[in-house]
Amino acid sequence: MELGLSSLVPLLPEIILILGGLLILLLDTTAGKRTDSGAGYMVVSVLFLLIGLVGVIFQLAVEPQVALFGVDVDPFAAFLKLIVYASMLLVAFAGGGFLNKYIAAHGEFWSLFLFLTAAMSLAVSANNLLLLFVAIEFLSITSYMLVGFIREDLRSSEAGLKYFLYGSVASGAMLYGMSLVYGATGSLYLSEIGQVFAANPEIGNIIVPSAILIMTGLGFKASLAPFFQWTPDTYEGAPTPVTAYLATASKTVGFAVIARIMLIAFAPARDVWVPLLGGLSILTMFAGNLMALRQSNVKRMLAYSSIAQAGYMLLGLVAVVDANVADVTTLAMNGLNGVLIYLFGYLFTNIGAFMVVLAVENLTGGSDYSHFQNLIKRAPSLAVAMLIFMLSLVGIPLTAGFIGKFFVFGATIQHQYYLLAVLAAVNVAISAFYYMNLVRIMFFGNENEEETPFQGAPGIGAQLIVLVCVLGVFWIGLYPPNVVDWANTASQYLLAIL
Repeated sequence: MELGLSSLVPLLPEIILILGGLLILLLDTTAGKRTDSGAGYMVVSVLFLLIGLVGVIFQLAVEPQVALFGVDVDPFAAFLKLIVYASMLLVAFAGGGFLNKYIAAHGEFWSLFLFLTAAMSLAVSANNLLLLFVAIEFLSITSYMLVGFIREDLRSSEAGLKYFLYGSVASGAMLYGMSLVYGATGSLYLSEIGQVFAANPEIGNIIVPSAILIMTGLGFKASLAPFFQWTPDTYEGAPTPVTAYLATASKTVGFAVIARIMLIAFAPARDVWVPLLGGLSILTMFAGNLMALRQSNVKRMLAYSSIAQAGYMLLGLVAVVDANVADVTTLAMNGLNGVLIYLFGYLFTNIGAFMVVLAVENLTGGSDYSHFQNLIKRAPSLAVAMLIFMLSLVGIPLTAGFIGKFFVFGATIQHQYYLLAVLAAVNVAISAFYYMNLVRIMFFGNENEEETPFQGAPGIGAQLIVLVCVLGVFWIGLYPPNVVDWANTASQYLLAIL
């Protein structure tokens, strides 16, 4: 492919973010000690994220094409980039003030924030193993740094170290799995790998070890069992805005890459990976929900909740391909569209919940259940918003969570995975207990218990984003056609490659 300006146009969203990060570094270098606030850098970051988001929205309507370095610009990639950019934009706007208050190197943080977003954008678009690995590793390294960025906070440093150690092992396993695939097929491109496996069944035995190794690395990103040990400590110790991005944008990347590899590269071996993903789904759901029951800290509870939610989403990937249907794009619920709808609704639900936690931390100094005691009397708007987010996480009708679960569970039943559907329903019932327990504490707490006094005021940015997320939850729950249409277009494009 000839390198020219025209060939760079499809990569404009990523280029914009990289330029924004470089600009912040340049400004930080020239400013020196003349600035002690990161507000300006936050504004620059938000501005470049907005420009990048606009570019992604335009890509939703363009003809699919392959850009430089094996980057797919197609409806599937554009939909996922929309989730990533929107997540990072909400996190930056809501948590920027909190982050600037506690971090010292403002320029470094916000430049890493933009570089991280660019890496995630490339990861969900990559169509070859080398670019996938490079993008995932770059976003992993930046994530390690952001998690442990508050150097004065021992919990943040510990969280960053644990995240790094677990992530390094997972990356090594993933790289080894990719090397096995390349050695067997002689290609790095996902579509070519799938064609080689289809044409040469004798090398199909390499799929099992390579799929397990690759899923080790990707399962780490998506917080799937048994690769989630880092999640609770990291979520609790990391700055809350960083935790919000880990629970949404990072998880989106994990599922995007899993979908591309399994549905394109390993498509001929669905009999192998469908049971694998089904088993991981059951294990992830039960591990997340049962561990969440024991928590006394809301951030740790939401960490285990995110693990369980990943298990529900994995059901969608299990129920994507029906061997008895010639044209999978004709299925009303193909499973993949359920995953995409789930991720889009999860964006508003989870970021909204973490922003309520951030506001409560600003008010009370902590995020234990005791800090949410009788929150309805001390901050009624936050309590009501948290109630809405908890109902959405359970999957109550009229919320975004219900629409996501409806399409994922519907695909599972349509493909006749009845046992998986029953076990998923059991897990929903388990999750309702700890979600509603938090609601009970906020609305019907013990009157005799001493309430943690307010120590400040909730940030304006956090409150505004909480409102946006509430509106997003009801928008998808009450009027989902737009999101459903976008998701169907994205999923059908990827499935048409099969």
